[in-house]
Amino acid sequence: MERDKYFEEYYEKKRNNISFITLKKGAAVNYKDKTYAAKKELPVPVRIEKLLEDINKQNEMDGITLNNIIDGIIYILGTDRNFEYIQDYKEMFKELNFELIPYIIYCINNDIKTEDGVVYGRALINSEENEKTCFIYASCLEKMGMEYHEKGNDSSRYFLEEAHFYYEKCLDYNEKFSLAYYKLGYYYKRKQQYVKAELIWQKHQELDDDDLRIEEIRNELIQLKPFVDYEKGYNLVLKERPDEALDLLLPLVKDFGGWWNLLFFIGLAYRSKREYDIAETYFENVLKIDSTQKETLNELGLCKICTGKYVEAAELFSTLLSLDPGNCEVFCNRAVAYLYNNQLERAKEDIQTALKINPKDTVALGIKEELEKKHWNKISK
Repeated sequence: MERDKYFEEYYEKKRNNISFITLKKGAAVNYKDKTYAAKKELPVPVRIEKLLEDINKQNEMDGITLNNIIDGIIYILGTDRNFEYIQDYKEMFKELNFELIPYIIYCINNDIKTEDGVVYGRALINSEENEKTCFIYASCLEKMGMEYHEKGNDSSRYFLEEAHFYYEKCLDYNEKFSLAYYKLGYYYKRKQQYVKAELIWQKHQELDDDDLRIEEIRNELIQLKPFVDYEKGYNLVLKERPDEALDLLLPLVKDFGGWWNLLFFIGLAYRSKREYDIAETYFENVLKIDSTQKETLNELGLCKICTGKYVEAAELFSTLLSLDPGNCEVFCNRAVAYLYNNQLERAKEDIQTALKINPKDTVALGIKEELEKKHWNKISK
């Protein structure tokens, strides 16, 4: 998976920025009133960048601050969960009575660099994975993704996709975790999966007890409603239930009359009902918005055939072929327009072209067979 490969390389680069110092056997590490004595020579990780930043911020221990060692260990946890000395580090923290997970969360919540936050968040789930740690990691990924997006960095999509994955994972641990529903609604809305966004946010409303978030999502649901109706409506069109679809789609035209997708599916619904004149009007309005909308040119051409306007149909298909010259289906459609208009030679030419593009196209073969049955000249293979 492309995203997995990206993060594998991302964390490998982070891992390569770590250096090591050696604690000699018996060397003491102090934290508050606790002392850890190394039981053997122990390599401990430090980030040189972090070391230079913090060199004057704490009491030094052999030239290296305890803060640097903790930061390095967190980086190892985040980038190399199978590192051979991780258990030794955990024993050191246990003897020092140092609680790593609360410390990581504290750092993430207190102005840590966004890029460091991603590694700290991964260290968190590598240490203990549950709905809360997944949510924190997802938030770190989301923050990085948004920063990249603002800078025009295409890698933003990997971070946002990974964030989405971990917000979903929260619900694997706790299906009543309201914060996950809160976030996921925005992700589905961004992906234009409006029905799913509505369902997710309705679940959020049942579970959350924060008045501000409840009000925020209540307003989001109000704004989402027409988009939900649109999605439900076009799915009904595709399921060949045009009357139900129109009940949802037509009321949207007043406020969204400039949205070509809406007009297109209304046109499809009317074509499905064989109300071709009305369908034509909607398709023509789409072309006023976007004169090169390929699907609309094709659908309008089919309506013209159904209403006996064969010349207009052929012209529309010709326009479409100028935009999409290798489209076998459109050559077949234009051939039918020529056929019904008794322009037999042109119909033959289009079927020949269609079969060159796709010799196994069943529609083209069917039209060819019809021509042959009517005793017209054989179309050369």
